[in-house]
Amino acid sequence: MKIQPGVGYTFDSSDKGFTLDTSDPFPSPDTRGLHPLQIYGLRYDTATNTAFYKVYPGTINNLVPQIEEDPSLWVKLDRVTSGVPDPPEGVITTSAGLYYIYLRTGPDATTNDFPSSDDTSARYPRIISVGTVQTDTNTEGYILLAHGSISGSNVITNYQDVSSSLWADRIKLGTATAQYYYARI
Repeated sequence: MKIQPGVGYTFDSSDKGFTLDTSDPFPSPDTRGLHPLQIYGLRYDTATNTAFYKVYPGTINNLVPQIEEDPSLWVKLDRVTSGVPDPPEGVITTSAGLYYIYLRTGPDATTNDFPSSDDTSARYPRIISVGTVQTDTNTEGYILLAHGSISGSNVITNYQDVSSSLWADRIKLGTATAQYYYARI
């Protein structure tokens, strides 16, 4: 048997057998070792005084969340352009230098299914950056993905709070505010 190394794989052979390695020999340094819903690619643009972030694709109840890339333009985390992964980039919103990055979900306005699977609705799972701590309501549940700060010298410090995709449940009883429960998967 004659097998030679080729494009996209390497080959190793010994008297004990052979192996084919088809893993990417040059993985992107930006995403190597990341987990679902991890914040990465943090950067500060001094020309516009704006901080940016990316989120590694993950799911909540098997739905890929969206992130606001441009004002009013919500894009799913697993976007592909011309066959190449093209992760969207969000803007970090701060208050006194502090920021919180949440995954916001809500029930479908018509069917009450949770979370909403209508990706044109504000209740579809969306990742948001805000400068204040968020509180659950009857129509929005929040789970903190990461939090941090931006110093006066534009140094970004980030703390990751979630380390996997999620499953969520919403329980609403009578007039009490809905309760949201999350589990990692």
